[in-house]
Amino acid sequence: MASSLPLVLIHPPLPGFEGQMSALYSVRHIADMGDDADAITAAVVIGSVGLPADALPRLTGLKLVHCLGAGYDGVDVPAMRARGVTVTNCPAVNAIDVADTAMGLLLSVTRMIAAGDRLVRAGQWVPPLAFPPVRRVSGRKLGIVGFGAIGSAIATRAAGFGLDIRWTGPRPKADAPYPFEPSLLALAEWADILAIAVRADASTEKLIDARVLEALGSEGVVINISRGSVIDEDALIAALKARQLGGAGLDVFEEEPTPPARWADVPNVTLTPHLGGGVREALIEFNRITFDNLRRHFAGEPPATPVP
Repeated sequence: MASSLPLVLIHPPLPGFEGQMSALYSVRHIADMGDDADAITAAVVIGSVGLPADALPRLTGLKLVHCLGAGYDGVDVPAMRARGVTVTNCPAVNAIDVADTAMGLLLSVTRMIAAGDRLVRAGQWVPPLAFPPVRRVSGRKLGIVGFGAIGSAIATRAAGFGLDIRWTGPRPKADAPYPFEPSLLALAEWADILAIAVRADASTEKLIDARVLEALGSEGVVINISRGSVIDEDALIAALKARQLGGAGLDVFEEEPTPPARWADVPNVTLTPHLGGGVREALIEFNRITFDNLRRHFAGEPPATPVP
C-alpha cells in the first residue's frame, strides 16, 4: 500500500537524518524516485552538492530545495527561482564552530601541533628542541578574507590571541571593528596569516591564486574553512613544496574526500576532513530549521529562511 505521507527527496542519502524524518515524510532518493518523481515537491540537499542536473527535468513538481547547512554553493539559485523553486538554508547556525576550527588550524600550523604529534608518534623526538623555534602567534598580522558571520567570529577569537586584524570583502561595513582593506593583494602583502571565510560562488572561484600566495610570502600561512573551490589548490601545493609559502591549514578541498597521495610530501600542512561546522548543537539546529521549512512548505506557508 502506497504511503500517504508527503514525499521528500534527500540528496545525497543521509541515513541518520532520514530516520528522524520517517514519521512525517516518505523519503526518496535520486536512484529510487521512479514514478514518484513528478509528485515530489520538496528536496533536502547538502548545500555544496545540490541536485544532479540530469534529475531536474524529472522533478516537474519541485517547489522547495532546502540546504541542510549554511552553504548553498551547489545550488543554482537563479535557475531555481526561474523554475519557481524556493531555496532555503540554515544560515549562521555554525559560524562560531567553523571559526573555532579556523583557530585550531591556525594554531596547529603556526605552533607545529599536528607536525609535533606525527614526530612524537614516529619516535623522532630529539631534545632539547624538536623543531627550530617558530614565531610567536601574538603580534602576528591576520588578514581575513570575507567578514560575514564566520569571518567576524574568527576575528573575535583571534583578537584574544593578540593578533593584529584587517579584512577584505566585496564592500566595507560600517559596524566592522577592524580596518577594511579593499585590495586582496594588498591584504596578503600585509598579512602573516590569511584566513579564508568567503562564500563560494563563481566570483570567488580560485580567488586565492598564485599571485595572492606570492604576496603572502615564504613565511605566510593560509587557513581555509570556506570551500575548496576558493583556493587554486595546485598553486597552493606548488608554493608549499617550493617553500614559497610557510604553511597551510585546510578543512575543505577541491575534491572531497581529497586523495591522500596529493598531500603525501607537502610540508607544514594540517588537514581536517571538512569537520568545521559538524558539532552536535549545530546539527540539532539544522534539523530544527529543516523540519520547520518542510512543515511550512507543506502547509502552504512562507519559508523561514529563504536564501538572499
